[in-house]
Amino acid sequence: MWYGDKQEARVKIAMALVQKGWKIYGFKNDESDAMIDYFSPADWDGIAEKNGFVLCIDQNNLRYSGYEQKEYICGNAVYKTNDRIKKLEAMMNDAASSENEKASCAVLIEKEKEKVGAIEKYKVVETYPKFSFANPRGTSWHIEKDGQIIAKGKGVFAVNDYDWENKEKTEKQQKAEKVEALINRFEKVIKNTDALQAEVIQVPVTVTKEIEKTVTEVTGSDIKDGFTFIMKVGYTHGKYKGNKYTFSYKGEHYNAFAQLTKNNKPSTSMGKSWSLTVDRLNELLKKGHIVVIEFVEVTEYKEKTVYRKTARKQTVSNVPTIATDIIINEITEEFEVTTQGDNTNVIYHSFKTNEKDTEDKEMTTNSMDSVFSKFDSFEISNDQRISSEDMEFCQEQERTYKAVLNAYVNFKKELDGVSHSSFYGVMSNYDYEKSLLEIRNSFINNICFYFQKNYNVTINGDKVMKGLDFDVTHKDIVDIIFIQLDGFTFNEKAEKEIKDATKEMFKHGDKITLKNGKLVLDGYFAHFDSIWREYRLSEKVEKIFKSLQLFDNGSLTSNEELKSKYCGYDNSKKIDNYERYSPSTLDKVKSIKFFKNGKMEIEFDTHQQARAFATEYCGYKKVAV
Repeated sequence: MWYGDKQEARVKIAMALVQKGWKIYGFKNDESDAMIDYFSPADWDGIAEKNGFVLCIDQNNLRYSGYEQKEYICGNAVYKTNDRIKKLEAMMNDAASSENEKASCAVLIEKEKEKVGAIEKYKVVETYPKFSFANPRGTSWHIEKDGQIIAKGKGVFAVNDYDWENKEKTEKQQKAEKVEALINRFEKVIKNTDALQAEVIQVPVTVTKEIEKTVTEVTGSDIKDGFTFIMKVGYTHGKYKGNKYTFSYKGEHYNAFAQLTKNNKPSTSMGKSWSLTVDRLNELLKKGHIVVIEFVEVTEYKEKTVYRKTARKQTVSNVPTIATDIIINEITEEFEVTTQGDNTNVIYHSFKTNEKDTEDKEMTTNSMDSVFSKFDSFEISNDQRISSEDMEFCQEQERTYKAVLNAYVNFKKELDGVSHSSFYGVMSNYDYEKSLLEIRNSFINNICFYFQKNYNVTINGDKVMKGLDFDVTHKDIVDIIFIQLDGFTFNEKAEKEIKDATKEMFKHGDKITLKNGKLVLDGYFAHFDSIWREYRLSEKVEKIFKSLQLFDNGSLTSNEELKSKYCGYDNSKKIDNYERYSPSTLDKVKSIKFFKNGKMEIEFDTHQQARAFATEYCGYKKVAV
């Protein structure tokens, strides 16, 4: 999105926040003046605060956390130092100086700075609230309180988009509705968080610590991988004190040790290695010049403040029931709804009571609604979001995977019971483990490829495999696949990928020209091969064909007519590719023509269709006249 559109979106949000009682920081009014051709539109830094909650919009770093907006009065803001200031600072920072001497130095330094005009004379106009996090990756806003992120999301810059084909609402109305919806999300976060209760928890953190061992003598067998020592004295003017060395190579008469880097990784530089004999090591150990150390992983606990929704109970055990003349054994039901974080647990209790007279009981809908509304927020498992056909395929793959895995395991057990050391070619442990790994990978890849092929979406199989062990199930794989969908359905994700692929080619809007029903795209679709002395179409033309197919009839597959005509090594260098062609399989497209300068012209039936394709599929931003 263009910077100016983002700026306008932030300003709209800032003005709406003020109306809801938020305090905004870093807002600049529109100072443009057409009379002198001066353009300085309104802008906002994206920081707001309300009731202790800090809203951060479009913040990729912590630059504005506690930021002071200063207004300089006079004086030079550049620090000018002199010899006297340097001497005073050295005395003030000297560990041997007393507290009174340090305080006196600080006063004298300030006076010296005033003499040379180095004091910054300003007043703080505004101090931004402090926040602890930038916007998390993939989000454009977040709200935090007391150093904890309460909520995060997207949609900030979408408030400046509108549907130009919408005849029912104007551009202004559409944008206003989007701004209001976003502000309501912010307000809902604060309202819901009022029920949160701060809780300090202990978070386990694994840290590596070095422990000095009381070793005064070693033998040749002690020098092996993991043997590490640290220098306790400084050789060559104290240069090597504190250096750590670990065993790297065993020679015939000496052992080589590599110096550890700051990350405790052995250095590969020859200049940072040390060759020592066992006798020399023992000599240094006895003198205390070196100490053997060991790296041990320990678990430490750090305090962290989290916010949880307070548990509350809602019962309907005494709610009046609907009057009836039938004598029944009434089933009294109680639902205990406990909300904690993002999870809602409903515990159902039932018990019988004998009631003959139920005329006074009347069931109220409101009380039941308050209980069953909790079911609206229940998450549906991912394996329920796929079709029965998809589920059947996944289950069959899992059954086959487990059967093959068990067969290999049982075969290995039988094989281990037979002495086969003299027989060449029998499965080794390496071959066995490699086969198991390939079986697991095939199971995962089969399911990934199935969804990728059936729904034309991109699935990263390597990321799916990461973290999955041999006890993986098809549900585990489907869960990770849905994470990669980013909240979209398979069809929505496929459509988004097709549109994003063409938008990426024209992200700098100047490559799109729209005139009447003709759309000219400058996407470097053709180039001249200087070696073979011929023009060729690039592979990018297939991305355009996919977008045209989706736009024309909603299909997520490639247009076979255009693909067979233009795509492929032989087809891409045909001379007639630069003649106008009318496809028979597209209803909204009259003709297509490629130019040797890399441009492509698509003629649609109407100007509205051309603009719709340019806007939705190519990122065309110009406003309709």
